[in-house]
Amino acid sequence: MNFNKERFANFAKYDLTINKAFYRNIALATIAGAISVALIGFMARYSIYTNMQYDSMSDIYRDVDPYAFEGYNWVYFTAAYEIGFLFIMMQIFAGCWAHNLRNKQGRITELTLPSTNLEKFTWHALLMLVGGFIACTVSLLIADGLNALLTLITYGAEDGIASLSAAIGDIYTVRGFIENVILRSTPFGVGLHDNSPAVRAYQAMTFMIVCGSISQVFVYFLGNALKYKYNIILTYICLQVISTILSILFFIGSATLSSIPTFMELSADTTETDPVNIVTLWGYILGGFALILAFVFIWWSYNRYTKAQITSPFNK
Repeated sequence: MNFNKERFANFAKYDLTINKAFYRNIALATIAGAISVALIGFMARYSIYTNMQYDSMSDIYRDVDPYAFEGYNWVYFTAAYEIGFLFIMMQIFAGCWAHNLRNKQGRITELTLPSTNLEKFTWHALLMLVGGFIACTVSLLIADGLNALLTLITYGAEDGIASLSAAIGDIYTVRGFIENVILRSTPFGVGLHDNSPAVRAYQAMTFMIVCGSISQVFVYFLGNALKYKYNIILTYICLQVISTILSILFFIGSATLSSIPTFMELSADTTETDPVNIVTLWGYILGGFALILAFVFIWWSYNRYTKAQITSPFNK
């Protein structure tokens, strides 16, 4: 478990020099994808806005009250798609950390370099996980800036400019979700407050989703430790099979859960707190279990990396 900072820095410098094209291309793909999502979202909102302006009965364009129609400024659907795209990119980043081992020559070079397994593994993990997160964050900020610029040019700033980054924050915070999503799209949010059972259930579900997403990223990380080629596709197929099996099991057991109301259907004054408290408890339990799994996947990946060989039946 010897770790030397100088060897670590030398290996990092070598890897960045040899694989700079790969890292540049995946970063540019992330930026281009985030910009594309923002552009598609803006064009969709612009199309809705122009359709609202056009009166097909009289074949004329009419003024639209921006306070009555906020389709051009409501970016939560675009933000949701941005989250989905960036999550996919994080899975791809995690699934590419051992790309140096994808061929025989790469494995020979990787395994004979004058660095310990811990140093090399730490560099790969930091670069593709932390570096990938930074690349996704920068891509989001660039897409957010482009969306703001297009909104400013097209509509002006009189009614404010909605931010994709702020919208993502709202989606993952209880107050923002209630004020900007539930109350503006459904009547079920009326009466919700920070201490209501419904809000506590949403907090637990958000915790579970975030922790589950982190764990899923590390599934792809482990997949690359087990299989060097086509690992992202194979990992995706395995996850789909497992998801299908779990969905079937959930469907079988859903009859016992049919009496539990959704948190959106419960107001602050509800007396039906027990079922929601159960949902809240299980949300935190499953979220914590997902985090434990993430650490298990990291340990397993390192264990597999230390046992990497030039050739093996699974990786030729």
